[in-house]
Amino acid sequence: MTEQQKQLVHALTSVSQGIERSITTYVEVTNIGTNTKVSTRGIWDTGATNSVVTKSTAESLGLKPVGQTKVRGVHGDKIVNVYYVKITLNNKNITLNTQVTECDELSTNKSVGMLIGMNVITKGDFAITNFQGNTTMTFRVPSLQKLDFVAGMKAGQQIIKDKVPGRNDLCSCGSGKKYKHCCWKNK
Repeated sequence: MTEQQKQLVHALTSVSQGIERSITTYVEVTNIGTNTKVSTRGIWDTGATNSVVTKSTAESLGLKPVGQTKVRGVHGDKIVNVYYVKITLNNKNITLNTQVTECDELSTNKSVGMLIGMNVITKGDFAITNFQGNTTMTFRVPSLQKLDFVAGMKAGQQIIKDKVPGRNDLCSCGSGKKYKHCCWKNK
């Protein structure tokens, strides 16, 4: 990869202590017409065709609909507003202009103002792991490689493994204990 290509690649990672049931990261949503910005949390949803903003986020931004569309959700079909916004992910390096639809609130305290759908996720590489009981989500744009665990195992490729700590090293699980008094016991 050339230096120029490296500069064009941007990524973000979210690491949680424990197993997560929903993946959220900070996102900035901008009204392209007025440059008004809202920082909120966004839920990453591979089951959503497109991204959506909540009604309160749309109101905070003063968004004006560019049209309407019919969406299908768990509660059936519904006609909703469509907006054109700029989305900036938490590292400020991943930005795209896209259409979003409006949805009901995603959290009771309105702390989650966006759902990040496949129109964003398909711009790059997206993966979730639950290694050692901690959920890690990582995303980069543009897409750089095909990730296929099954094909890799069939081709006889070595499975990537973190360096195993020595007996007296701190355990990689984050407990703060020496490896010999922690995860090594469970081997």
